[in-house]
Amino acid sequence: MAETPFKIAVPDEKIDLLKKKLALTVLPDELDDAGWDYGVPLADVRRLVARWQDGYDWRKYEAQLNEELPQFTRDIEVDGFGNLNVHYVHKRSDVVDAIPLLFVHGWPGSFYEVRKLLPLLIEASPEHPSFHVVAVGLPGYGFSEAPKKKGFELAQYAEVGNKLMIALGYNEYVTQGGDWGQMITEKIAQLYGHKHSKARHSNMPLTTPPHPIHRPLLLLSHLLFGYTPKEQEGFKRIEWFRAKGYGYFHEQSTQPQTLGYSLADSPAGLLAWIYEKLVTWTDSYPWDDDEVLTWISIYWYSRAGPAASVRIYYEVTQANGTRLALPPNAITIPTGYSYFPKDIAPLPKRWFKSPYLVFESEHDSGVTRPPSFSTQPSCCSLPSTMAETPFKIDIPDQKIALLKQKLALTHFPDELEEAGWAYGVPLADMRRLVGRWADGYDWRKEETRLNQELPQFTRDIDVDGFGSLNIHYIHKKSELADAVPLLFVHGWPGSFLEVRKILPLLVEVSPGHPSFHVVALGLPGFGFSEAPKKKGFEFTQYAEVGHKLMLSLGYNEYVTQGGDWAHVITATIAQNYGHKHCKARHTNFPLSGGYHSLYQNLCSYLFLDPNRASPPQFTRSPVAYLSSLVFGYNTREKEGLKRTTWFRDKGRGYFEEHSTQPQTLGYSLSDSPAGLLAWIYEKLVNWTDNYPWEDDEVLTWISVYWFSRAGPAASIRIYYEARQARPDALGGRPDLVTVPTGYSHFPKELIQLPRRWTKTRNVVFEAEHDAGGHFASHEKPHELVDDLRKMFGNGGPAFSVVQGKSGYAA
Repeated sequence: MAETPFKIAVPDEKIDLLKKKLALTVLPDELDDAGWDYGVPLADVRRLVARWQDGYDWRKYEAQLNEELPQFTRDIEVDGFGNLNVHYVHKRSDVVDAIPLLFVHGWPGSFYEVRKLLPLLIEASPEHPSFHVVAVGLPGYGFSEAPKKKGFELAQYAEVGNKLMIALGYNEYVTQGGDWGQMITEKIAQLYGHKHSKARHSNMPLTTPPHPIHRPLLLLSHLLFGYTPKEQEGFKRIEWFRAKGYGYFHEQSTQPQTLGYSLADSPAGLLAWIYEKLVTWTDSYPWDDDEVLTWISIYWYSRAGPAASVRIYYEVTQANGTRLALPPNAITIPTGYSYFPKDIAPLPKRWFKSPYLVFESEHDSGVTRPPSFSTQPSCCSLPSTMAETPFKIDIPDQKIALLKQKLALTHFPDELEEAGWAYGVPLADMRRLVGRWADGYDWRKEETRLNQELPQFTRDIDVDGFGSLNIHYIHKKSELADAVPLLFVHGWPGSFLEVRKILPLLVEVSPGHPSFHVVALGLPGFGFSEAPKKKGFEFTQYAEVGHKLMLSLGYNEYVTQGGDWAHVITATIAQNYGHKHCKARHTNFPLSGGYHSLYQNLCSYLFLDPNRASPPQFTRSPVAYLSSLVFGYNTREKEGLKRTTWFRDKGRGYFEEHSTQPQTLGYSLSDSPAGLLAWIYEKLVNWTDNYPWEDDEVLTWISVYWFSRAGPAASIRIYYEARQARPDALGGRPDLVTVPTGYSHFPKELIQLPRRWTKTRNVVFEAEHDAGGHFASHEKPHELVDDLRKMFGNGGPAFSVVQGKSGYAA
């Protein structure tokens, strides 16, 4: 039973045979408008078969699997079946006392399913447990030997798993599995529980319905109170599976060999058979073609061939019948369940209650979302955020090629003579920028520079009511251990790019000023962060993401900085997490907002005659009201109010469209590179203070939106959600923020209100600048950083607000 290291190495002749078969593929026709009603659409199979034949590189993915997954084989003796050579993944944590975990897949899965979980599970942290992970390749799957005798059912699969763990030195362990993995780990618990299998977790909980004798109260509750809407949706999913998705089960449990001929002989047949499940059993998971083809190729190149894997259905139903679920009390070791609404059998949670059910987690989306699961095998308790993953921008070539094709087809409007900027972006500017974007601008060069300059990462953040979002961010630690943790938040039309110039300044160590550990959050729906998929994602949720990100990085106390929407987001962070976690905030977009919405800032506060102003209300801010009446406004304040009036009269149309019809606009932004360029370039010019934009600088800014993970339309939904959620508080509520606050005033900011209007008791720092506009970190990086250094530096009003993190060397 010695362990033998294993590397996948499919013989060349097998690959050649596959290519020949793919070249000879004959596909059926398809009914008009069939969609998915009849099974996998023909267009999908055509595309995947073509990619599999020409473009997909198995050797590349084979090498990746061998690099990422430490694989082994070992002979396991199964009672009555002799020795089986079993393939498995085994990765030990650096933590000696990590929890041994046996991961068991099902059909149409394989050892491949552990790939995304593995680095998360073995991660060592004082905040959550670490695991020694063993992912068994079930006999007859992947590169495990198939049993040659009849009757190899759940008890035998369980025996293999248990003996494998003991052979590896894990006399006690926990288990996790879904699909057949749920039933196999259940059988392990039955046969080897308490002594060896100490706890189990499943993401596909199954049980028997309420019974009038065994569970009369539960049955009565359903009869009296019915089912909740969520339970009814679950029953709809089960009914769909029974009516539309159960045919494979009948075939595989009755005539597996008959089916096996086609699976073994036809790559396209195997592809369609499994691809249907990958799509219909997941929750709109964005399958990449190569991801699908790697999944299918493991079956095609499997040791025993794909037909062997389906025999489990026949053997288990022969031994146990079709009622495979056990009553809740049948398992007497601690059990945990994760519920996903698009699993194929989402039963009511009430059905699973038992004294042994110690953990439950309900998710709003996904059945194949590894980060959500990775936080859960938690009868053993894992945190709500996944491990940090290094990230490099790497836009697929096909996306760049599509952009070039679209740019080559750009059709411009005409332009009035001497229009200048009065009507919007001048035609000459657009022709020049589009021409440069199409020929001369090198995205790969800019991509490389960004990857070199910015240490980027992704991490899944669980947002209450919205599930897990994969967040992209910049994280640069100062060389000084006691640097001040700072969360930088951008707005629209900004992105993580806005931290680029200030990052090296903030982390700089000097006896003359404080140093910062910098985290630049890519807001959900912007850049390379995943967009929320549900309605209602507003300031509270953006604030939650930022706060949880800082905690997950080990910054229990921190300060914040941001402009534009970040003014409101960081204010919300201060409101919801202030004093305990968020110790201070700074913004370069100060709005009063204490008693007025942003809309009122633009309407009630503003005036048509720039020489007159509507002062604050006496009942709400009597000192500011009286000072305005007595002393009037100085020159700078009058200029600021002129700027604000311009924005109200000439620059606010985008705001109304974004906050009322974002999807209508989104089609243009998503489909037209020139349209997106003009929409954002106008703001880059008009919102800055004569900043000398270089063409490539503009195009990089726009390209980040064009190539963004969710597309440019996703970024503008923040306006709609904000107005829907807080129509009377878009400017934030600085009066409700009680942490130390700092303001930097730049003369070409969009809304330039007199400082008396924005002053609240918690404002401990203010600085006025003679130049600069809306994008302070990009236009005036040194000035902005200097303000932060003064506010948080020795002698500043917010010095040492983060306990033990003064920003200076001891």
